Amino acid sequence: MAQNLYIHSLTLIGYRKNYIVEFKSGLNFITGPIATGKSSILEFINYALGSKEHKDYLEVKSSCTDVELIIEISNIKYKIVRPLFFFDRPFKVYTWDLNEQGFTEDFEIYEVSSPRNDNSLSNFLLSKLNVPEISIANQAFSFRDLFKYCYVNQSSIDSEDLLNEKYFASNFKRKPTLEIILNSLNELLHQLKELRKQKKEDLNKFHERRNSIIDFLSSVDLDKKPNNIIDEKNKLIIRKEEVTNELNEIKQNSKVKDDYTKSLEAQIFIYNRDINKLRNIHQEIFDYNNKLILLRNQYSNESVKYDYLLMAQGKIQNLEFETCPSCNAELRTSEFGKCALCGNELTDLESEEIAALNLEKKRLSSKTKELIEFIEKQHHELKEVSKEIEILVKKRAKSEEKLNTAQQVFISPLIAKIEELNRELGEIDKQIENVDATNKVQLELAEISNEIRIAELRFEDLVKQIVDLENEDVNFDLIIKQLSKTFYNTLKSFDFPKLSDAYIDEKNYLPYVRNVKYDNLGSGGAVTLITIGYFISILKTCMQLKKTYHPGLLMLDTIGKNLGSAENNTDEDEFRDHKIFRLMVKHLSDFANQNRDKVQLILINNNTTDDIAVEDIIVQFDGNGMHGIKYGLIDDML
Repeated sequence: MAQNLYIHSLTLIGYRKNYIVEFKSGLNFITGPIATGKSSILEFINYALGSKEHKDYLEVKSSCTDVELIIEISNIKYKIVRPLFFFDRPFKVYTWDLNEQGFTEDFEIYEVSSPRNDNSLSNFLLSKLNVPEISIANQAFSFRDLFKYCYVNQSSIDSEDLLNEKYFASNFKRKPTLEIILNSLNELLHQLKELRKQKKEDLNKFHERRNSIIDFLSSVDLDKKPNNIIDEKNKLIIRKEEVTNELNEIKQNSKVKDDYTKSLEAQIFIYNRDINKLRNIHQEIFDYNNKLILLRNQYSNESVKYDYLLMAQGKIQNLEFETCPSCNAELRTSEFGKCALCGNELTDLESEEIAALNLEKKRLSSKTKELIEFIEKQHHELKEVSKEIEILVKKRAKSEEKLNTAQQVFISPLIAKIEELNRELGEIDKQIENVDATNKVQLELAEISNEIRIAELRFEDLVKQIVDLENEDVNFDLIIKQLSKTFYNTLKSFDFPKLSDAYIDEKNYLPYVRNVKYDNLGSGGAVTLITIGYFISILKTCMQLKKTYHPGLLMLDTIGKNLGSAENNTDEDEFRDHKIFRLMVKHLSDFANQNRDKVQLILINNNTTDDIAVEDIIVQFDGNGMHGIKYGLIDDML
């Protein structure tokens, strides 16, 4: 099994700095105290690979804008960039340029949507991993379905709900996904044959479209080669330039531009300049006046409010209502001195308050009067500016009429030639337009031809996959038995307590230990060991198959939780034995490093053991940043 998906680095793009985690082949161990950002590293990898959202980390929110993940698939690097905290925004994907030895400046946009969408990140990743476009129960098989076998977070272990097997909405795809990963012939062959039929229909539609365009081009005599079209357009552009120069030469050499016409053109230019200037002034006054009118209305509303307050004193407050003025419902009899509607205490204004209201009303009336007078002055000024514009427009019209008359007198001998050249220019423009249209159709034809070539290559690859599967002698029952054996030996290497048996059920593909289902053992430590053993066994089994769709990546979060990860643990739980934890870590470490060219294993835990080599600890946090070790993932927060 050759590794399909390899993670090079994770970067959180920050305001102050970037926060980078670099990975390597084989084992990658991340350690440190709680609340330092260890688990968030895996969560952001998961987010960059298409999960719907991530947790609302406050430190990250105040420090970072995007997540950047550099991956490698089939010896080609890709850089995936996705905005943080904006879950509906699309991904940007950059491709490594071998010649430039760097990522291209151009990028492709992919949506966070169904894999049925050709422009989804899932579709992009599956195509690069060479996973066929197949469906499970009429739902498209997605990269997210595949990635569930690559990422195990601690919450999924604590819930004792392996791969959400207890929820029908997600469980119905679990078994077929494992069959696809393990290269089950029955499920995969059926899906591929259905896909072959669909791809054949799509290919026929492409050919029909291409033939229609070719027939159209032939019928209108436009079936020219692209080079001929470009040459024809260049000739037309050269001829257009020649005609334009000839036309300009006639106009310049004629006596159209004598002193009289030049003076008229200068005068028209001045009129245009002054008219534009006055129009700008008119617009500024108009806009300002509208603002003043709004202010006047505001003053009037304020004055009405004060009138209402003064009028209400001793009058409106004493009104009694038998029914609600809004819905006409009968009101209860109010107590004396209280409002009939809301029941609040009725209070009279003090004499000082009445005087203050009268004074404020008087002040508003004075300001309103002054404002109205100023608005009237502005209206008058607008009328004056309009009159000036009208006068200048009339003067300009007279000058233009004189200029037209003068030009007709001088150009009349050359009018025929000028009209002939103008007609030719029009014809040339039409020909250029036709050439551009032909070129557009030819480009569409080339694009369709290219799509056909790509579709044919995919179809051929699909046929080859079907032939290979039909020729393979694979017994899926034997694969499940092999997986069960690997699972048992893995738990045995962990020194799983009282390990009488361990197997993968042939019907539901779930792990059973001590002859009971994994979630019935009543121990969080047991579930942790079984879950890790289950996923590592699937990866091991895939490595022994001739063909598999497992990406060769496994990320396990907080592997020591519920186990005796500390040497001085005194818990009497049989699974909280430090020896079990140490043996499990050693097994994972040995497996990853013995197969470093095939797998990438990323482990997270609060502490480590002596079995983990220093070079395999790619990230170490200490929670205080005082000993030359980073505080946490966001290492510059106070």
